[in-house]
Amino acid sequence: MSSNTVINLSGKTILVVEDMIPMRELLKSILRNKGCNNVFGAEDGIDALRYLDKHYIDLVISDWIMPKMDGFELLQNIRGRDELKDILFLMVTNDSEKESVVKAIKHNVNGYIVKPFTPAVVFEQLVDTFKAQVRFRPDDAPGNLTIADIDIHNF
Repeated sequence: MSSNTVINLSGKTILVVEDMIPMRELLKSILRNKGCNNVFGAEDGIDALRYLDKHYIDLVISDWIMPKMDGFELLQNIRGRDELKDILFLMVTNDSEKESVVKAIKHNVNGYIVKPFTPAVVFEQLVDTFKAQVRFRPDDAPGNLTIADIDIHNF
């Protein structure tokens, strides 16, 4: 995949999971200002799972610390369900502790955004996540697949 790969964000559907309404609305606004037309919100992991049961989502952007079901539990639930496990997942948190990052990586988080963040950081992480996405077709032979261009520098 070339570094000039263009990602069409207007066709992507994104769910922002954040219990703090101002933060949720800020993230949704950043995404819409960057061309994402299909952005939805959920207040916690339980609300997000209800939404995911009814709607197709390309990417979940979730806060880590929330009541009822936090972002890590949401990530575990998504990765544990066959019908949801391939959804891209970005974790947003105040916690940049190595232990937390490693915990999320072990559960196949696709990226990490540390608060406070700028719109540019959110957009860069969003684009990097979609660029790194690898979709396999049944006729792909393992010898034909390459991940050489996947950038994991944000972990």
